[in-house]
Amino acid sequence: MTTGLKVWLWFVLVVNAISGVTMIATALIVPVVWVSVLLEALIVAGTAMLLFAQKKMGFYLIIGAAVLGVIINLVLGGNLIMALVSAIVMPMITWLLLKNVWYDFK
Repeated sequence: MTTGLKVWLWFVLVVNAISGVTMIATALIVPVVWVSVLLEALIVAGTAMLLFAQKKMGFYLIIGAAVLGVIINLVLGGNLIMALVSAIVMPMITWLLLKNVWYDFK
């Protein structure tokens, strides 16, 4: 695993963990936000699988959470452009850093 990939995965892990925890307060008031908390948990789990266990399944979890995030934003009437950008940018950066060491993962 390259240093750039490790740094990126730690960044994604920390930011999404903080985001998920802070969303819990909103979810207590607006129950539909629990879906977003779940998606953040999926991203954290996928990132942890990539970072610690070096499992390819972690990347697939990240992609799945990104796709579900876009669908949820469409259903709830959120900003489609921002949803698409966030669903594409983070997985794309992850893939660009991961592609050269993809076969090192299980």
